[in-house]
Amino acid sequence: MNRLASRMAGMLLAANSLCAFADAQELTIFHTITIDAPADEVWAMAGDFGGIQRWSPGTESSRLVLHDRNETGAIRLLRRRGDGTQVTEKLLDYDPYNRRMAYTYVDGVVRASDYYSELTVKDAGDGRAVVEWRGRFKRLAYWTDVPPPGQDDKAVLDFLNGAYVSGLAGLKKALEAR
Repeated sequence: MNRLASRMAGMLLAANSLCAFADAQELTIFHTITIDAPADEVWAMAGDFGGIQRWSPGTESSRLVLHDRNETGAIRLLRRRGDGTQVTEKLLDYDPYNRRMAYTYVDGVVRASDYYSELTVKDAGDGRAVVEWRGRFKRLAYWTDVPPPGQDDKAVLDFLNGAYVSGLAGLKKALEAR
């Protein structure tokens, strides 16, 4: 019996060690756009945590389910345009003085694990603003070297790069059309 327990413990230790080596690398993306509108006006729209559907074409709807708009700890429920999937996101930090907010996935049909996103609006002078949107994350199947189809690095990078690029273009279009 002791020999069986010893072998089982050895197998568990070996399996645990293999999982530690399979941890996927952290991925990052960064996108920026210049908008012909004052930074405070851009921040009023981009920094509205509950109002992303007003400018992001990939978001069909957004509603706050916990706390008030732009309050650290607020949680929003997004419905994606196209496939109708939902994701819940939590506002981790909201800094109106520096026009910066950070948020993460909480639940739902998430496309990445360990997701952290930050959006910043900077004054570019002459009534213009620069918006920076960055994210860091791991693929969904971070524990394996051979992830299932649709859960690899390329899939998450393609999805989030597309969301950030189209979101920034939508923000620019909404603000410059005023």
